[in-house]
Amino acid sequence: MDLLTTILTCSLYLGNDDLVRAVAESASHSNPYFVLDTSVDPTQLDAPPAPKNASEAVARTSDILSSGGRPLVGLLQLPPAWMTAFRRDLAAAFDPCTNIAVGTAMLSQFDFECTLAGAAKGPVRSRDAKGSAASRRRCVLRKYEEAIGCPDFAAAATLELRYQRLAHPPVEAAPIFAAPAARFEQLLFPPSPFIGSFPP
Repeated sequence: MDLLTTILTCSLYLGNDDLVRAVAESASHSNPYFVLDTSVDPTQLDAPPAPKNASEAVARTSDILSSGGRPLVGLLQLPPAWMTAFRRDLAAAFDPCTNIAVGTAMLSQFDFECTLAGAAKGPVRSRDAKGSAASRRRCVLRKYEEAIGCPDFAAAATLELRYQRLAHPPVEAAPIFAAPAARFEQLLFPPSPFIGSFPP
């Protein structure tokens, strides 16, 4: 499964594909069969091996639900109640496209709520637009975190987003924009892919 292609194909969130990717790569690490019980402290238990297919993931989720746990499932760490709200069965949560569609529908709802809250504060000056976008993203992540009941979710997604930005330098950093001598030097001595690729 190519995560970016799946996001571009299935996402219902027009706000930011990078944010959707950061959510999918944070706790679930792009695993469509991800299952987490938020009612237990993962540091206190030996975690069982990750499910390898949808049937194992459904069985694990059903066990968690039957014991009174609070599972999050799939790429975007959805609560099973969201699948019910969108009239999908639990097994559909482990289909990457369905999972992304349901999760991004909720991201869109939270984005709308955050936009309304921002509009209530008054008009944004052009110089504050970048700060306003970052503020709205934080608002969206906090609402998602509250809805799924997973502490530190917003922080993990924000760190993943920061890592993506470090791993993918801006287009202005491309050698073609450098002075001719610098372009020649970069051709002879290309930078290591590992330098500067990790978050501070």
